[in-house]
Amino acid sequence: MSWSDPARRFEPAEDVQLRSELRDLLGLGPLAAPTETQPTPELKALADDLRREAQRRSRTERKRPTWGLLAAAALPLLMALAGLGSWGVQQKQRADELAVQAQRQEQELTRLATSHATEVARERQAKEEVQQQLQLASRKSNRRAEPYLVIPVEKPLKVGADDYQRVKQNPQ
Repeated sequence: MSWSDPARRFEPAEDVQLRSELRDLLGLGPLAAPTETQPTPELKALADDLRREAQRRSRTERKRPTWGLLAAAALPLLMALAGLGSWGVQQKQRADELAVQAQRQEQELTRLATSHATEVARERQAKEEVQQQLQLASRKSNRRAEPYLVIPVEKPLKVGADDYQRVKQNPQ
């Protein structure tokens, strides 16, 4: 505890006695009590110099800019936002690519559907032409008009099939 500590003035007597015994054992001798004296002009000048130096230092003390602290605090938030932004851009690119791919597939399907429809229309038209030709031919031949073409078969159809295998032997 320092000698100028105000708490020391109200120190218990036992502590004062113990301290004086320790001082005697160490060979430091008795401590002179602080006397109430008036400050000298040198001390006043020194105190004024110290006060002026403290004021100068407090005025010239470099203060940290608050924007720097705010920027340091906001840096993780900005990093997170940048990460989310880049992730969002990637997702948008993927969605755009999928949309383009779906559009291409749809165009391909419509092209195939139109080509199939034209082929079916051509076949139907060809069948109608054949039927008209057959009807014209049958009218010219003075036979009974048959709506369909009949092809004569020279060999009669067989009733049974010749290409079979027996699974079981005949019982004997």
